[in-house]
Amino acid sequence: MQENPDTRGVKRSKFDIYFLLFPIALTVILDEWLKAKALLYFPEETFLTSPHLIDFAVHKNFGLAFDLPFRHELVVLVSIVIGLVLIRVVSKTILTKPHVAFACLMILIGAAGNLFDRLIYGFTVDYLIFFGRSAINFSDLVIVLGVIALLLLTSRKKNIDKTVPIV
Repeated sequence: MQENPDTRGVKRSKFDIYFLLFPIALTVILDEWLKAKALLYFPEETFLTSPHLIDFAVHKNFGLAFDLPFRHELVVLVSIVIGLVLIRVVSKTILTKPHVAFACLMILIGAAGNLFDRLIYGFTVDYLIFFGRSAINFSDLVIVLGVIALLLLTSRKKNIDKTVPIV
């Protein structure tokens, strides 16, 4: 039996949508819990005397990614704009390209966690320090995984288009 490529007539059940909400809520709760614990129990990054491969310490990121210095208001504004764009992409692709929507949702979830930090603390709480230099948190990992998934999905689509003969 041939599948119907037109998904406009196919409606997602409420279960499908709520099924997505559980991992989203779990990710956000885990992220904020880890950051709160880091602020309570981990030392400041400046107290590290000899850096290891991985250290657990609090790094306060007042800038953008990689500590690029930008005004707090600009970082919040850019985060909100990117978030709105991602929400639009997710809403447009959830039925036709659910994998793309999920990758964008991962990026959105991670960005929301970091935006929450900026609004509450005035900085992003990073607590995994690699080689005494690079500081990240769970939100950053979720963002990176979402970006990698999005890149793989879009590059796979281009490769598929190249291999399909035009008749």
